[in-house]
Amino acid sequence: MANLITHSLSYSKEEIYEYVISPIFVENDIRDLVTIRTGIKSREKLDFFASLEKITRAYAQGSSFSSTGAVALTQKTLTVSDMKAQIEQNAKAFEDSVKQQLLASGYKQNDLLESDRLLEQVVLTVYMQGLKADMQRQIWFGKTNAETFSSNIPTGTADVDYNIYQGFFDLLMSDVDSATIPAAQYLDLNTTTYLSTAGVKEVDTATVSGASGILSMTINGVAYAEAFDTDVETTIDNWVASHAATILAREGKVVAAKASASTITITAGVAGCPISTVDSSTTMAASIANTTANTEMGDFKADGALAAVRALHAKMPTVLRKMKKEAKIMCTVSVIDNYATSLESGAHDGAQKRLVDGVDKYYFRGIELVEMADWDDRITNDLGGCLPHRMVMTIPKNLIVGCDGDADDMMIENWYEKKDQLNYWRTEYKIGVQYYHESLVALAY
Repeated sequence: MANLITHSLSYSKEEIYEYVISPIFVENDIRDLVTIRTGIKSREKLDFFASLEKITRAYAQGSSFSSTGAVALTQKTLTVSDMKAQIEQNAKAFEDSVKQQLLASGYKQNDLLESDRLLEQVVLTVYMQGLKADMQRQIWFGKTNAETFSSNIPTGTADVDYNIYQGFFDLLMSDVDSATIPAAQYLDLNTTTYLSTAGVKEVDTATVSGASGILSMTINGVAYAEAFDTDVETTIDNWVASHAATILAREGKVVAAKASASTITITAGVAGCPISTVDSSTTMAASIANTTANTEMGDFKADGALAAVRALHAKMPTVLRKMKKEAKIMCTVSVIDNYATSLESGAHDGAQKRLVDGVDKYYFRGIELVEMADWDDRITNDLGGCLPHRMVMTIPKNLIVGCDGDADDMMIENWYEKKDQLNYWRTEYKIGVQYYHESLVALAY
């Protein structure tokens, strides 16, 4: 049993109805930045029609005039996954605190539904904030091959907090890698044009020896083995053929390749993201040398973020430019902070800051920069610090979040189980993400 709320409170003469919930801040609710589609039970086709033009010609009589023009239809599939959250609370956890006065008496003391209901509201408020935080975290950073990290290195252990469905970043970055999103719409931030230090991909080189046994290397927590065959080079060829694709498909996109008749290189897939390569061979041996050290991506240098935003703006596709009034640039705090410093120093060049409802908002040539503080938190604490600076420029209509109800994260079951003498809260819903069209997005990372 694990209570949602634990405490070490002692009784004091505080006002009985006074309670404090630690601030749980979910900035930029996802509903302000994406389009929500409801009523999806498994999958739905998304249709994007290109604009129609150049269909008007000089007049000609009847059949002597030829019809002209066609519209391209792009179709993508939005698939939703089943999600569930459930927590429990033992009312007796509030004993020996001022909150015990809110509990019912006798055998009903365990049932928060029979209490003053203030405690139930406290638990529900915390639970709702947790649901919203999880939804936003998974919508952006979900990936089906997600792994936990240790010392910023993937461990080979599935990360159950992220591996349910593909989020926007994995979806968009995969489409950049496959050129589905044209290279002209991607800005590589890993350069000293913008950063104080450019990240470097780590390379480990394994020199293989032995005439029998098993060649095995443990890469980011997972052992990959191949039995000796004929000679060292043949064994290396077999090892690469057996494992390179599997290693590449894992978290981090590590590249394993034959370098020579006796060596294998293990190269990080992302600059600045470290890797771990350990010899775990039997009889054979793989002597591991770190031939290129990992170098993490540095902070933005002076006016680096302003230069990057300017460069990203230049990569805006024509279709997106036509919808510029609707566009937003969602970005990490690292971008916003450096951008703000440039404004404070007087380096404007199309950059603006406005005070809206008491909050500073930043713009570049009329496009709002939206600070996504949760991105920095997740990247640092959950994702090994990889690619710490990110920007997504698009319109909210282009990013689609699908679910099976109008407000699934708000539909909560709440009951008291007499047998267990516990209070339960449970939510079930379906969710998935997709985007309409590549011509409505530009990325920087």
